[in-house]
Amino acid sequence: MSNKKKAKAYHTAVSEYNESTIEKMVDENYIQHNPKVPSGRAAFLSLLPKLKTYGSKIENIRMLEDGQHIIMHHKWINAAPFGFDETAAFHIIRFDSNGLVAEHWNVMTELTSPNASGRSLLDGATEIKDIEITEINKSKIKDLFKILTSENVEKIIDVIPMFFKTDFQQHNLQLADGVQSLVEAIEDESIVPRYIKQHAVFGEGNFVLSISEGMLSGKNTACYDLFQLEDGKIAAHWNIYQGIPTENLANDNTMFNY
Repeated sequence: MSNKKKAKAYHTAVSEYNESTIEKMVDENYIQHNPKVPSGRAAFLSLLPKLKTYGSKIENIRMLEDGQHIIMHHKWINAAPFGFDETAAFHIIRFDSNGLVAEHWNVMTELTSPNASGRSLLDGATEIKDIEITEINKSKIKDLFKILTSENVEKIIDVIPMFFKTDFQQHNLQLADGVQSLVEAIEDESIVPRYIKQHAVFGEGNFVLSISEGMLSGKNTACYDLFQLEDGKIAAHWNIYQGIPTENLANDNTMFNY
């Protein structure tokens, strides 16, 4: 069974609160990077009754495979255990050499009204294509973030048109489509993070996910930015930015450490 098929079976089991299936699929010493959940399979299984009580379920929107990692772009409904009615989320799982889920990372945020261009955190293109240029597309995003993490605002604004289509589709809820809206947000520095370090880049074909650390509204933030590329430029962008907690942590694995 492919890792994608296993990942689908895994998130289906979570939505069905199927403890026996999860026990078979998850390593006993599973490493957890959600800072509010302890590591280990038992700690994860202990969450299922609460999810069942509220009827919390996953709707998968996009799924990428990069080596042993599966990247899932999810919608959670009945998400009261997370403090929301509905959420957008990125979940990443790593399969070990035995085919078991060995490690997990995630971020999530509330689903609210569409942005000024009528786009949500989850809608838009889903088809994976251009598999043969996966590494080229990943390299483009790495090059972009070298600039975002090392240059001043003026330089960043100068080079943005090199990477984005002029009318690219923007799914950030506080922005509108196109380069001009993004440039104005970068100048403002209150909507787009000031990126500090890129921790990982995952991709499959025309989709690439960057995972970074940055500052947003004065807070240290985990930044997940998903890009769809066409003809060598970014045609669409989705994001979730989640503050990094520093107190009452359930593990010391950090939200990164890929």
